[in-house]
Amino acid sequence: MTDHWCLSESALFQDLEQERMEQISARVPPRSIWPGQVVRVPDETLEALYVVQRGHVRLFRVLEDGRTVTTAIAGPGSVFGHMALLGLRMSGTWCEAVGEGRLCVMSADDVRRLLLWDPRVAVRLIEQLGARITDLEERLTDTVAKSVPERTAATLCRLVEPLDPGHRPVAVRLTHEQLARLTGTTRERTTRALGELARRRLVRPRRGTLLVLDRPGLSAFADRDRSEVWTV
Repeated sequence: MTDHWCLSESALFQDLEQERMEQISARVPPRSIWPGQVVRVPDETLEALYVVQRGHVRLFRVLEDGRTVTTAIAGPGSVFGHMALLGLRMSGTWCEAVGEGRLCVMSADDVRRLLLWDPRVAVRLIEQLGARITDLEERLTDTVAKSVPERTAATLCRLVEPLDPGHRPVAVRLTHEQLARLTGTTRERTTRALGELARRRLVRPRRGTLLVLDRPGLSAFADRDRSEVWTV
């Protein structure tokens, strides 16, 4: 696997030729991240654009009462950052690695050269940022309209889809506490939600790991018609 894997796999750079990708790779080597690592803090002023190679990064805010609200989960190929050139601001946003992974971090100079060199990259960037806004809108809607089991199912789908979008069981290294933070609820309610999903044979909780047994079924549960009322 070459060092520019994270760039070639990202939709942001899918139009670029191999030679250009190798040039970019030389300028933007990947960095390893580990579970719980804080990638960026709210008061950081350094401009940077992050491209996720492997793993997931949680973007969240801390409310006045100490609770956290997840605004996005950036998976492989996702782009996020703080850069005036692109109109991106991350004031008040924390970025934390959900598990082990790798990131490419671009400076404003790197991005400026890319955008000026090829307008196709600018178009892809706009698409990526638009997808981020859509994801945020969906999360806000889910918080209001969906039960905890449904939100838990939706979050697991987002984490599993880049690994295997089909029917094969997929293991996700995630504790109940970590999953609770991602869904914006408590550990106890998340544990009960996972119990409901396990009874439906959609997941199988293990120590420090969640085994997703039925990805399509989990997705259908997350988006189901709410004819039942859950109190989990």
